[in-house]
Amino acid sequence: MVSQALRVALQLMVFRGNPADFPYSQTVTRVAAVFSCVAVVVLMSPALPLPMALATGLGGVAGLAVFTRQLLRANKLENRFAQLFAAQAVVGGLFALAMWPAFAAMAPAMLAVVNDPQLLERLSQGDSPAIEVPQWAALCSDVLFFWNLAVSVRINRLGADLRLPSSWLLTLIGIFVLMSFVMFGQLLAMMFVGAAGVAAAK
Repeated sequence: MVSQALRVALQLMVFRGNPADFPYSQTVTRVAAVFSCVAVVVLMSPALPLPMALATGLGGVAGLAVFTRQLLRANKLENRFAQLFAAQAVVGGLFALAMWPAFAAMAPAMLAVVNDPQLLERLSQGDSPAIEVPQWAALCSDVLFFWNLAVSVRINRLGADLRLPSSWLLTLIGIFVLMSFVMFGQLLAMMFVGAAGVAAAK
């Protein structure tokens, strides 16, 4: 079943196949959720400490599950949840792994901005200090992001029987839902790490 799910995911990434082709299995759905979370942790590891990367992965999976369930419930298609969620989770995880080399190459520049208050202040004032970001990495990450977005739109359109404009709109709303869960997860992780640091100091 896992090999079939991977084969269908690869087909979906090149705009072929259908999320309905995913094995209808709770085991596959759970494996897809874990795979998506681990892929995001791997992607974020060059720029975030492990607790924050883990919170990002868990928040993304939770946000995807909530959005997918509500999307299907609105169209009275709840029985498709396992396959649609698994399709989005596995495809998203594969794109995250594909984006890792570019993200890792950009991470030093991102960390330099985050760790330098003066640099952040200059950026907020409209100044453009020289920050070296490999052009290939920026281009690659942009291409993969929009490719992933287009694939997600198609998966939602097929999985929830949507028209193309509706699928684009709802997929973009889904991104905001995911980001909300990710930010909430990161906030909890920061609070947990802070509390653990205080306890260790005592």
